Amino acid sequence: MSSRPRTPDITGAFLVVLVLVAAVAWTGWQRVQQLQQEIEALTEEYVQKVDSVHRMRSLVRERMLRAALVISAQDRVLQDRYHREFRELAEYFVMARAEVEALVGGPDEVTLMEDLRELTGEGAPILSEIVDLALVGGRNDAIARLYSEAMPVQEQVLAQMERILQAFERDNARAVAAFARSHERTQRAMLATTGVAMLLIVFVGFRVRRRIRRDHVALQTELIQRQRVEARLRETQIGLEAAVARRTAELEEASERLEAAQRIAGAGYWEWNIRDDRLQWSANVFELLGLDPERTEAGFEAYLHAVHPEDRTRVRRTINQALASEPLYRVEHRVVRSDGGVRELRVEGEIERDAAGRPLEVLGMVRDITREKASQERLWHQAHHDSLTGLSNRSLLHEHLAQALRRAERNTGRVALVVCDLDGFKPINDRMGHDAGDVVLVAVAQRLREGVRESDVVARVGGDEFVLLLENVQDSGAVYGICLKLIDLFEEPVEVNYESVRIGLSLGAAIYPEDGDDADTLLQRADRAMYRSKQEGGSRVTLFAELDEGTRHGHGRDGRGRAPLGCGLQADPPRTGTGD
Repeated sequence: MSSRPRTPDITGAFLVVLVLVAAVAWTGWQRVQQLQQEIEALTEEYVQKVDSVHRMRSLVRERMLRAALVISAQDRVLQDRYHREFRELAEYFVMARAEVEALVGGPDEVTLMEDLRELTGEGAPILSEIVDLALVGGRNDAIARLYSEAMPVQEQVLAQMERILQAFERDNARAVAAFARSHERTQRAMLATTGVAMLLIVFVGFRVRRRIRRDHVALQTELIQRQRVEARLRETQIGLEAAVARRTAELEEASERLEAAQRIAGAGYWEWNIRDDRLQWSANVFELLGLDPERTEAGFEAYLHAVHPEDRTRVRRTINQALASEPLYRVEHRVVRSDGGVRELRVEGEIERDAAGRPLEVLGMVRDITREKASQERLWHQAHHDSLTGLSNRSLLHEHLAQALRRAERNTGRVALVVCDLDGFKPINDRMGHDAGDVVLVAVAQRLREGVRESDVVARVGGDEFVLLLENVQDSGAVYGICLKLIDLFEEPVEVNYESVRIGLSLGAAIYPEDGDDADTLLQRADRAMYRSKQEGGSRVTLFAELDEGTRHGHGRDGRGRAPLGCGLQADPPRTGTGD
């Protein structure tokens, strides 16, 4: 047998060697190019980080300047514009800080950025409180706090930024030096690798053909096995995708039900990441706050802007107190919606803290309690007012009388208590029925209310019994004149079922402090004076001071407990001191 020529095999081996050598050289060149690109990327990243830090520093100064302009501005329009710019600068600062945080990688840089975040987290609420204080008129206090609290924090923030820049410069210098050394090593390694590769390629070239044949069979076997595995994986993937689709649909349905339940209950949930200064809430919270989710992004400033201006300082103070030391946060306040409507909300949250006691996160709920508040007010009104006439009842009368006596004691004033009883009411009620009697009582209440000042109180304490509470009366003559005016009002008949009926008024008055210094005494003595008016024919007024000694110590009608309210003069006299 003649041997087959080997020339094609030798030629192929040389071609493989040349290709491998070229591949080693190409790989080395690619490595050098990669190092250059990495150096350029490092330089670009360094410039970007330095630029972002300088932008943060500029924003800190600009925000402090806007705060000073808000405090010093006399024009309300300018003050509002500066306040809006002040809030926008805070958002720009947060974005600039996020850009730097996304670029830092070393532990020292991360620590410096965390320290910067803590400093800005301490300074931002202080500066916001100062601006809010200036907006509500506390300009002098705001200026004092600006210099004593905000500016020192600003200096600390700027100093921290300078340290961050120095750290960036050090890390960049070290990285550039490391890349230079790596470049030199790569060049030397490329030359050595090329030589070694030549030797190895020659050796490997002789064995490649045999291994290729052996591996070809193994690859065919593996390919068949992989095709079978891929078929099983496709079947599994189809099942998983169907399961995921079903689970996703179930979760979406559960989420929709939760949103519907929150909407029906007038509630929503919120989450506040304090360190990241990020506040998120559910879709229903937008509706509760009266905000448009298409125009407004969830955030602390958006929440405070929705709070009623009169409640905003209290809400901020409550938040700061809770974050300082309390495990729970709860506050009730009003919000002003975009349509001008006002709602009452209850906001509750649980504060999560780290090992050092610093607040990390607050999870909470917000609920609409407008109807609950209105219901409480209605219940209170029903419990303290007569259902027929709408006047104060016996319970509320006692509260008003106690407050009036305390004010009179502080201001050395006089309080008159007038007990009124209707003359001729029982025959009308018996003859015409209780419905007609109710009409008469409503008319009586209206006339008594018209005959006194708006600030005074008229109470119904029994069937046809009323009590008037007159504050700041000058003397007994003034009280007598008021009572005569009321009697004159009852000269006009009352129309009941197209019939005119006449009702008289018998009055008895006692004056603090001459006739007594406590509520029970004044009520008893005013009742005795009224009983004297009834005995003398009705439609008259009797002052307790006019009674003889025997009548003063006698008893009027038994079992008539009363509560104080006020009947008014022609005009309210000036008051001194504060009311209860």
